[in-house]
Amino acid sequence: MKKFADTVRCLFSIALNLFIVWAEPIALPMSWDWGKEQMFIFYTEDSNILSACICAMVAVGQLVCIFTGRELPRWLHTLKYIATCCLTMTFLTVVFVLGPMYEDGNGWYIMLCTSSMLYHHLLNPLAAIFSFVLLERSPRLPRSTVKWALLPTVLYGGIILWLNIQRVVDGPYPFMKVYDQSVQASVLWCIAILLMNYFYAWLLWKLNGGKKEKA
Repeated sequence: MKKFADTVRCLFSIALNLFIVWAEPIALPMSWDWGKEQMFIFYTEDSNILSACICAMVAVGQLVCIFTGRELPRWLHTLKYIATCCLTMTFLTVVFVLGPMYEDGNGWYIMLCTSSMLYHHLLNPLAAIFSFVLLERSPRLPRSTVKWALLPTVLYGGIILWLNIQRVVDGPYPFMKVYDQSVQASVLWCIAILLMNYFYAWLLWKLNGGKKEKA
């Protein structure tokens, strides 16, 4: 009975991971038509491309698990965790920060339900969260894994902030526009985003059944 349940869990995991892989060839051309190569300066597009690659690997890994009875390798589970944290950051930043910035009140609808944003801001993040939290619960990840989930955000933020300071790019997000706000505001935004990222990463780790290191 347990083997049957594990097989069903793996099959559902494969389906959700492949959904994200399937969605990218649909969403990316929409993003390209909108901004051409400028789309690559957005955390949204970068995190979704990264996640699609990792989800493809996880789908193959889960297929191997079905035939071998083993669990996902920890390194692959860690990569899925990092990808899920990135997509969660994208989704919740839209919900709590970018959506409310629209003055006409249509921000949430526009950013969650139109064009490539339907996939990149809503469907892909939800598929990643559900698959990671409910279906990919082993091997259990140690608490020390949480800090690695911040790495993509730190790398992206550092590069984009530097490009903004050098006036190579403008934004692309309002809180990245260093010349449209005070230095203090930029610093506070960086701190707030990293704290949000860490909280989301910790919450996902907890919901996934993460384990604490032994004293």
